[in-house]
This record gives sequence, C-alpha cells and structure tokens, in this order.
Amino acid sequence: MAEKIDKSYLKEKQYKSTKYLEARIKIHQFTKNQIGFHEWIFSQYDLSEFEKSNEEIKILDVGCGTGVFWKKNANNFKKYKLNITFTDSSSAMIEKEKVNTEELDAQKTFEIADIDNLEKYKNQFDIVFCHNVVYHAGNKDNALKNLRDCLNDKPSSFCSITTNSEKHMLNVYQIGRSLDKNFPTDRIIDSFTEEVADKMLPKHFKFEKKIEEEELRVTDWDILMGFVASGVEPRGIKLVDNFWDGYKKIYDEELKNNGYFKIIKRSPLYICKK
Repeated sequence: MAEKIDKSYLKEKQYKSTKYLEARIKIHQFTKNQIGFHEWIFSQYDLSEFEKSNEEIKILDVGCGTGVFWKKNANNFKKYKLNITFTDSSSAMIEKEKVNTEELDAQKTFEIADIDNLEKYKNQFDIVFCHNVVYHAGNKDNALKNLRDCLNDKPSSFCSITTNSEKHMLNVYQIGRSLDKNFPTDRIIDSFTEEVADKMLPKHFKFEKKIEEEELRVTDWDILMGFVASGVEPRGIKLVDNFWDGYKKIYDEELKNNGYFKIIKRSPLYICKK
C-alpha cells in the first residue's frame, strides 16, 4: 500500500498540466452503463430539502479537477440556486475548471487550496464535494476532519466522497508489471481505497455507501495507451523497449476474441453527514 504522498510530485509532475488526469478520465467513455459515473453520482443524492426551501445552496468542491462532474451534470443542477467555491491545489486544474463550467448557471468562485488546509472554509457549506481526492492528502484523518468541519449545521448538509476499490482497474497494472518489472503497480489511490475508507470514515461521519461496479469495454488502443502512460510518464520511468508492442499484442488478442478489452471498475460513493 502506498502510504507517503509526495506533494511536490503531484504538483510538479502529475498535475502540473491537465494531460494525465484527462487521459484517465477519457477511458471511462467505454462504460456499458446507461449513464456515466458523474451522472450516476448525482442520481444518488436526495436534494429534496434544498429544492423545497428554494434557498441558495452553498457548495465547496475540494480538488475540483477539470470540472467534468459539473459539465456532465449542468442540466441536473438547473433547478437549484448554486453558490460554488471551486478549489484545487493545481492552477492548471482551476483554469480548465473555469472553461468547463462556463455554461453552469451558478455564482462561482475559484481558489487555490489543498485538502490538507481548509481552515478558511469551516462551517460554511451545505454540500462539500470531494471526489477521488482524499488519497492525495498527506494526513487522511486530518483531511476527513477538514471536510467535516467545512459543513454547516443544517440537517440537510452532506459531504460527497468518492474513491476506488483495491480491485479497480487492477488488470491494467498487472499486465504492465508482467511486461516490465519496473512498471509501477503502486497507485496514488492505494492510500485511500474503498477498503481503507470503510475503516476510517466511521470515525468522522455517519454515511450511506453506494457502489458503482461495472466493466469498461475499451475499443481504442490510443486511449488505453494514454491511460497506462499516465501512471508512468510523470514518474520518469524508462520501460523496456518492447513494452508497448507487448501491451498492444495483449490488447489486440483480447479485442479479436471478445470484441473489446475489458477493465473491471469498482468505485464507492459515500454520502456523509456530521
């Protein structure tokens, strides 16, 4: 399990630009579900109290990334009055977030902030979004406390947290390691997987747990290659010369036999209350 989080690596390599995050997001277009992951997240919320009150919903998005969640759910949020504070530790993410939320009908604020330091946002928000971010925190318990502290005391307030299972997309990494012993199988997510979250979250929240479990059926080699490379290139790891040829051979064989390359996904959503 990856325990130590290298913040300088995240800032200067992995998230210096949006390239690698976008490569990882892109592969999810091969979902066989009727709706994508971001729309599925929204479908799990009960926002009836906010709809009845017709009051402005104050939202904090921690580690907002490129704004795909909001782009995908812009129509779903149309009936609500939104006041959203978007935060990320990467300025590149903030700039892309601005582009992807241009058409979102909301009062918007964009700020550089890190999940390890959210003191300025205490007790202010009806909803806190923290999607696939906690594993970036240097101190997970402190990060969860920070998220809880950002919620106001309204009964309807909640924090939305997502992460991934240990099994999530594991075959992609196992194939890489089979081709090159230097291929990294330790993942950023490993410090806060579903299995870790199940043990840590009860110390900070009462919560409902929802699961999206499915398979991706990938039919585009370039997109798969981009996903695989996103965990290698920023680390500066030199792979054996025939690595990509070997990986493509495995991909081509599965594509020929099944019509697609299969990747298993398992991602929990925790809807958390004080």
